[in-house]
Amino acid sequence: GTSDPYVKFKLGGKEVFRSKTIHKNLNPVWEEKTCILIDNTREPLYIKVFDYDFGLQDDFIGSAFLDLTSLELNRQTEVTLSLKDSHYPDHDLGSIVLTVLLAPREEQREAFQTQSLRLSDLHRKSQLWRGIVSITLIEGRELKAMDANGLSDPYVKFRMGHQKYKSKIMPKTLNPQWREQFDFHLYEERGGIIDITVWDKDAGKKDDFIGR
Repeated sequence: GTSDPYVKFKLGGKEVFRSKTIHKNLNPVWEEKTCILIDNTREPLYIKVFDYDFGLQDDFIGSAFLDLTSLELNRQTEVTLSLKDSHYPDHDLGSIVLTVLLAPREEQREAFQTQSLRLSDLHRKSQLWRGIVSITLIEGRELKAMDANGLSDPYVKFRMGHQKYKSKIMPKTLNPQWREQFDFHLYEERGGIIDITVWDKDAGKKDDFIGR
């Protein structure tokens, strides 16, 4: 009775952003931010929502178009879009909520300067990424016990360049079952190194390092 939704954004038939997958949730909260370069505001942003299926083809949930000409320059706007499926035009497929800011290029520097990546790099890289590395963190086996009870509270950190993800914490287990998915944008043709570290969560003190 649930889905594992993620969202793809397309401009001119080309994928420009893909969200994380939120597992077992019909009311997902992403809170993800991206900066997309637009050459022509008359071209709508195409938004497609899918249900992630491990090992199978992902199910299409619904899609919507965002008319960029309807946005006011330099004004942050909250937009609610109803999802549709052309095969089932009468079905209510839910909705997706975005906050959108349309800004001229020279002003984007100020809007996004809080991000760790310099915007010039972001512009360059948004044009250069060649694919997505999709990682499914399935389980841990026989991890080291770091706590006095002979167990651990493990979680995993993934880092590739400036991109970082952190898994859920699994309390009191040495054989955690995560079943979480993370997506990295791949910028170099030769790939890159993904740094994977495992930690034991400790309340009130520094988390213990289990391994890399």
